Amino acid sequence: MSVPRQLSVAQVSAKLQCAKSTVRKLVADGVLRASRISIRTIRISEVDLQAYLDSRANMPAPTETSRESTEARHDQ
Repeated sequence: MSVPRQLSVAQVSAKLQCAKSTVRKLVADGVLRASRISIRTIRISEVDLQAYLDSRANMPAPTETSRESTEARHDQ
């Protein structure tokens, strides 16, 4: 059995195409599982990243109504 590769916050943010602060928020909110190596160092295993991506793939797509209500709020 091999040990899963551990990714830094920067590597995960590049894979998700989002800001590093977004990755840190996902970890803080418990949405993305991570290990704290030290006070300043967080690592996310590739297995946990894939589990997060799989959970997002199973989420329903936004409906047209929710898009319209979001656009209406922005127009105000």
